[in-house]
Amino acid sequence: MKKFAFLSLSAVLLLANGYKIPEQSISGIALSSANIANVSGADAAYYNPANIGFFPDKNFFELNSIFIHLKKVKFTNNNGEVYYSKKEDFALPQFHFASKEINGFRFAFCIVYPVGLSKRWDDVVPEAGAKEFTLKTVEFNPSIIKRINNNFSVAFGIRFVKSQGIANILGLNQNNDGTITPLYSQYLNGTSFDKGWNAAISYQNNNRNLKIAATFRSSINLSLSGNGSGFYSEYLITKNTSDINKYIAFNTPGKVTVPIPAQVDIAIAKTFNKTTIEAVLERTYWSKYKKLDFNFQDPYVNAIFGQPKPKNWKDANTYRLGITHKYSQKLTLMAGYAYDKTPVPDSTIDFTLPDSDKNIFSAGFKYKLDNRMSIGAAALYAIPKKRSAKIYDPVTNNYISGKFSKGEAFLFGLGVTYSY
Repeated sequence: MKKFAFLSLSAVLLLANGYKIPEQSISGIALSSANIANVSGADAAYYNPANIGFFPDKNFFELNSIFIHLKKVKFTNNNGEVYYSKKEDFALPQFHFASKEINGFRFAFCIVYPVGLSKRWDDVVPEAGAKEFTLKTVEFNPSIIKRINNNFSVAFGIRFVKSQGIANILGLNQNNDGTITPLYSQYLNGTSFDKGWNAAISYQNNNRNLKIAATFRSSINLSLSGNGSGFYSEYLITKNTSDINKYIAFNTPGKVTVPIPAQVDIAIAKTFNKTTIEAVLERTYWSKYKKLDFNFQDPYVNAIFGQPKPKNWKDANTYRLGITHKYSQKLTLMAGYAYDKTPVPDSTIDFTLPDSDKNIFSAGFKYKLDNRMSIGAAALYAIPKKRSAKIYDPVTNNYISGKFSKGEAFLFGLGVTYSY
């Protein structure tokens, strides 16, 4: 008799370490998110609201559409067998606003998607524990900004995050005659509404050619609650092999906590004539993600599906570099590069999270139509490194060794900005 696979929500969009989505504007995409110390548009509401204290006394708006294409992830085991995940496509609207000065303060808000994941497999081995995992979030983040003096500005905000999570898994049993029968099937759909906070500080010298900034986003635990439904073999309760093909259907309330980790960004930007170079060190505190623990009201369902799954993730760094060049009064060109470290250790990598270190390349532009309106476009390409893995196979009741490869991600964004 074969063991069942544990449930996990840790699939990934493969855009940043873990399941973060740092690309939240046209400039953010074009600069590989090296858009903190030098951010100068409404998207500062997300990347660094403290910079808004240095803006001209106007209202700023930005509306974007971001398109994400995830290529198939390939897993090749040491016997030469190959499994592919499904490709994924997403479209995300984004909005940013920064106000003019009001009684010595300025205000900003953004509507963004801070984390997200989706990974689907149809091959028998990965499907046994990772048929589909999806996490959708949307964040509303208002901030208040105060310019202290000509050189310093600070900001503080509240993060409101709405999330929905879906987990769909199949447990399979290999019979003595070599055939495979279901052991269980589960579909879980949960939602949550959670809060956190953010803060930022910016320094700019009198000539505005040197800018230094630090931002912080607090951790947020997404406390997803919903219903789990499906069936399980009576064998999982009785341990009698004659009950393997006897099934019990269930529908029971369940809940799980999925973290958005705390994050610190430290950035410095230097302008040389018409060109600005920005470097960013980003630290994401994934180490608090020790385990994934589902809890179900039905005690039998909880005994089968509610066992904690170790994660033991580690804190991870991302190194970002962005170049902004004012080609003319109307045209601004941008390019970026990032090296993104994965937080997932060798001990817990599996089909739900085939994450690895990545090289990220990007470019884009903005073009001023007049003194109030600009349009822009940007593209980004994330290339994950190949990664060896040793994964438990519930079909053979053994571990399979192999290598994850491919799984590149492509982003394309279009946007418009307006100020008055």
